[in-house]
Amino acid sequence: MLKLYTCYCCSFPFKADDGMLPCECPACGASPDNFLGEPYNEQEIRRIHVDPPTGNADRDPMDLKWHMPKRFPARTRNGRLRRFVFEYDEPKILRDFYTDVFGWDIINTETSNPERPLMYCATGPGNANWEPRVVSFCYGFLKARDSEDTGLHPMYVIEVDSIDKTVELVEQYGGKLRKPAYTVDGQLYAVVEDSEGNGLYLWQTPSTVTWEEPESQTL
Repeated sequence: MLKLYTCYCCSFPFKADDGMLPCECPACGASPDNFLGEPYNEQEIRRIHVDPPTGNADRDPMDLKWHMPKRFPARTRNGRLRRFVFEYDEPKILRDFYTDVFGWDIINTETSNPERPLMYCATGPGNANWEPRVVSFCYGFLKARDSEDTGLHPMYVIEVDSIDKTVELVEQYGGKLRKPAYTVDGQLYAVVEDSEGNGLYLWQTPSTVTWEEPESQTL
């Protein structure tokens, strides 16, 4: 039976079958004691997961004092802003800047040219799959400015279920396809331009996603 659990170390809510419980919190790695039982001996640090409030059918839609959060569908990461992209002329200078000023963990991606690498940036604590361990921040890339061949210099990566279907919608709503689907390190990307000329990378959700990852949750 699927149940909802909350980790009392990091507040991360997750669902799991009570017959196949994880051996640690999928977000922070805390032991099962931190999500199977409430820490009654430490009431002051308890963190309780609560469901979002339900909508009020009588609410005035023009009253903007409170915006009811949208309930996004499960088992899809379509539309999520997932990565940033900053460009460099001198890779070491930019790498040192973000490493020393902000403390980022930066590595070259596997198939990069060592002289002009595509670098992956962890901007906060992460899991073994190089995804953020907790919510509220994202990871990103540093790439050579002269490797950008669309003239748009996109700064953000949006994850989508299907690049082909998303491109159809982009064009339907006044945008343009600026670079057809291509592969980087086994991942499928494309570049589009929105209706106002802003460039965006599209990243198709990998087929290896299990929907159990913290970044896949919709609770």
